[in-house]
Amino acid sequence: MPLWLATFTMTATWVDGGYLLGTAEGVYRSSLASGLQGGVCFGISLIIGGLFFARRMRALEYHTLIDPFEARFGARWAVVLALPAMLAEMFWSAELLVALGSTFGVVLDLDLTTGIVISAAVVTLYTMAGGMWAVAYTDAFQLVLVAVGLAVALPYSLSAAGGLGHAWSVYQAAPHDASFSSVAWWDLSIMLMLGGVPWNCYFQRVLSCRTPRAAQAHSILSGLMTMALTIPPLLMGLVAFAYAWPPALADRLAAQPADALPMIFRYVTPPAIGLLGLAAIIGAVTSSFLSSILSAGSMFAWNVWLRRSEEHTSELQSR
Repeated sequence: MPLWLATFTMTATWVDGGYLLGTAEGVYRSSLASGLQGGVCFGISLIIGGLFFARRMRALEYHTLIDPFEARFGARWAVVLALPAMLAEMFWSAELLVALGSTFGVVLDLDLTTGIVISAAVVTLYTMAGGMWAVAYTDAFQLVLVAVGLAVALPYSLSAAGGLGHAWSVYQAAPHDASFSSVAWWDLSIMLMLGGVPWNCYFQRVLSCRTPRAAQAHSILSGLMTMALTIPPLLMGLVAFAYAWPPALADRLAAQPADALPMIFRYVTPPAIGLLGLAAIIGAVTSSFLSSILSAGSMFAWNVWLRRSEEHTSELQSR
């Protein structure tokens, strides 16, 4: 995989729906530090992985995150260690589908369950059909869609909120939720920075690069891009806070702060711009979901099914 494509697919995987919706929600509900936490810490995790792990893993020509453990502890322990990694991918996929379903709910007034089932079916089918290359090129397209959608919608949103200066003044003047202590913030931040490294979605892209040097470079570049893309949803969170919502929408947003970004696209920006922005959210979610299910499938096929089949064949031959 060329460097540019590996960088785009890695960034698109980390810039998911939870990243976009969570950044805007964190600013609206709590503080700028809360909004920045996810994107900045995810970016740092990619840079840490690039500095310390990517080059070595690619040089040893591993296939998945579990392969080093298999080399050290054997195939049977690799099967055991693959199970929690696969479960983590499954739980992340579920979170992504909820983000996608909530976006569809804002756009189309669609039932959450229906939106989840339709999205999962479509994305799973084209991932099965195209494999890693389909995921990579789709990720690249969706990352461009995310960047363009947010860049086009941001000026309209800030203008509707009275400009950046006014939005910031309103935000500073209002009280915010201070229940989240600095100790808890740093605890979660360290977890995000270090926990993003042992993730097969990450190493699947690292190990798809053409050379060890490219694997390291793409990881660091992806980290920088991930941190840069925190800025648009961060500003959208300020817009959601400063905008004069009608009472019914204000109550809805207060009850469900995660809807801040989709509601801006639907009710604040012009219809065509809002549709582009909502497409950006949907693209971000689907790119990460397909990466997650492909990652889980790779670990199951390579470290569980294939190894158990080889072991069974060996036993039969020994008899």
